[in-house]
Amino acid sequence: MISVENYNSIEEVLAEKGWFVSTISGVSMYPMLRNRKDQILVKPVEGRLKPYDVALYHVGGSNVAHRVLEDCGDHYVIRGDNCMSKEIVPCADVVGVVTGFWRRGRFIEVTDRRYLRYARFWVAVNPLVRLAHYPRIIASKIYHGLSGKNSV
Repeated sequence: MISVENYNSIEEVLAEKGWFVSTISGVSMYPMLRNRKDQILVKPVEGRLKPYDVALYHVGGSNVAHRVLEDCGDHYVIRGDNCMSKEIVPCADVVGVVTGFWRRGRFIEVTDRRYLRYARFWVAVNPLVRLAHYPRIIASKIYHGLSGKNSV
């Protein structure tokens, strides 16, 4: 989640300043963004988002930054780098787009060739990561089914 101080919303910050910086909180975009260590630079969306862009959007009362996988016209298909399931996000819920981030004091732009290789690679290998988690998920369901505990 991303908090906003002295403003009612991120939209107000983006409208007034044209940019927004925040320390990321959460693990859904790991390994790209590290929980409470890395900061993101968000700018207003200009036009349509493209695959591999990282959108900042509203979910309930929270703001989430996840990677765009597909533009479907009225919505985007989005997934966090460290997440297994995809989300459908209406275009109206998108607040901004991450244009860069700070890692160990160094600013990395999302237009950097190395970053773009990373983004493409991570989207491509995500199904393999899911496959690696599958036996653990099945084992957990079997264990919880045998022990009478509720699965999480």
